[in-house]
Amino acid sequence: MPDEPLPPNTLTATGKTAKSAAGDVPDAVRRRYYLDEHGGAGLGFYEDAQINVPAFRDKGKELAAARSSPQAIRDMIAIARHRGWTIVVARGAKEFRREAWLTGRAAGLEVRGYRPTERDVQELDRRIDRRNLAASQREHRASAPAKTSDALDDPAARSRLRVVEQVVRNRASSVEAGDRILAAARDRLASWLERGARVEPVRVVQPAVTIERPARRERQR
Repeated sequence: MPDEPLPPNTLTATGKTAKSAAGDVPDAVRRRYYLDEHGGAGLGFYEDAQINVPAFRDKGKELAAARSSPQAIRDMIAIARHRGWTIVVARGAKEFRREAWLTGRAAGLEVRGYRPTERDVQELDRRIDRRNLAASQREHRASAPAKTSDALDDPAARSRLRVVEQVVRNRASSVEAGDRILAAARDRLASWLERGARVEPVRVVQPAVTIERPARRERQR
């Protein structure tokens, strides 16, 4: 069955562009779709292996979308950035042009073809704030291992971990399972220490040794 004709929802590169070859897309975008050159002009990007209508088509300097799908528009903007496009023109349905403007401006592109309202500008500010917050959280998670290592330099913490490691190694079903449990224990202990908790060193109590004396033999009468 041939593809249905695409509505005129397009992103077109304008001005000087670094790349314009169809199919030159980020790896993350390529992995999300099934690619097919049949059924219409350009390279089709399909969300499912059995559907007939692509989410969008890649025509080199123009990307054409079947619908105003936010995910498809995000991927189209990602392709534009990947190719070095700095200015794009959005054409088509109002919903498509609005989402293309929001997504493109948040990604640092100049998007022509849509006149934003005051609320659109507010929405753009919120999207940028959410993006910056997510980036900050990723940086914090990336730096967490170093902080965890510093926190666990405390002698008391190390003594606690040695005891935990001994117990885990004796009882874990596998080396991999033990590693996962120990990693979680280290993170949890480091988090407590960073919040100001104090850990007392583990006291090793030597077991009492009982010396049994041999029983006296009764004197034979």
